[in-house]
Parts: sequence; C-alpha cells; structure tokens
Amino acid sequence: MRGLRLSAALVALLCWAGAAAAADPAQEYARGTKIFSLEIGGGAQNNVEGHGTVLGQPRSHISFVNLVPRLSVLLLDPVGPGFLRGSLETGLEPWLQYYLEPHGATAEGLKVALRYHFLGASPIFPYVEVLAGMGGTSLNVPEIRSNFTFVLEAGAGLGYFLTEGVQLTAGYRFQHVSNGNVEKPNRGFNSDAGVLGVSFFFH
Repeated sequence: MRGLRLSAALVALLCWAGAAAAADPAQEYARGTKIFSLEIGGGAQNNVEGHGTVLGQPRSHISFVNLVPRLSVLLLDPVGPGFLRGSLETGLEPWLQYYLEPHGATAEGLKVALRYHFLGASPIFPYVEVLAGMGGTSLNVPEIRSNFTFVLEAGAGLGYFLTEGVQLTAGYRFQHVSNGNVEKPNRGFNSDAGVLGVSFFFH
C-alpha cells in the first residue's frame, strides 16, 4: 500500500505541474527512438481471490521493493486518431525484486515489456503496459515453493517531460507470480505495486 500511496501522490504532482516542458511528442516518440528507463517501486500481496488460507496455512502477507531498469525502442511512428493516438514502446526489463516480508528473499529474471503511450493529452502522457517474463527466486512460502517462477504484470501510469528527452513517470502495476505448475504446490500470489521512474529518450 505504501507504493500505491506514493504513486498516487506523484500522479497528483504530475497533474498539478504548470507549464509543459519543451518537448514535442512527434519528435520524442518518433520511430527509431531508443529509451533507457530506471524505475523504483514496491508493493504488497493482495487477496483478490478471497482465499482465507493457502494450503491450510495463513497467507504470507508478502511485501517487496523493486529496482527496474528497461531498454526499449519505438519501432513505429505514432498511430491512431484523436485521444487514441499513441506510440508503442517495446523493450526488455530485468526483474530485480527484493522481498521484505515474510522474510528476506530475492527474485531475478527478465521480462518482455510492451507500453503504449497516449499522446493526445499533452503535456501529460498516460500509458498502459503489459509485461511477461521468468526467472529464479529464493522466496519459499506456501503460495510458491520452487526456485523457478513466471511473472506477469499489467499496469497504467502517467508521464511528464521535465525537459527534452527526459521524462518522469509514475504508475501502478498488478503482478502475478507463479511457477506455472512446473512444481507443486503452486497457488501463486498477486500483488499491487507502485512505480516511480525516469526515462531518457535518444533520437
């Protein structure tokens, strides 16, 4: 929940920002642009399934922090009409997650990331994203007991250019972690997370 509150506060700050930075969407989101991003965040396990227990044991109340670098490229010029006009960012994102609760543990891997930027609301640029990947983890809880795991994420957020080529972002991600029934047991777990980042656009 701390991550969500932080993201909400930063989104409000972005919306409050006054004059737009001198950034031309047509230039910033032109085909061939490369983007390097660095995001930090954190989150906590939710219970959207409504499970009272996991394999007869209490839920683990997992919480974590993230360090999220990403390298992307814009393969197409902006497309679409009106508010839907936008740009598709495709990239690779290392998965670096440190668990705080119920005990110290890590997860490391690699995700494929797709992020669609909506350009019609300039100077604020909303986005939606989906990510999928796999990796290894030392987390050992009733929800997942294996060293191998998949991770799926979906999210949304806002971007604001501080100056040409430098964008501040804040957003929310829903995360699902499981081993895809490679090993048993495998209930998996879902989490809510907030992210704050900065992206550098290279033309």
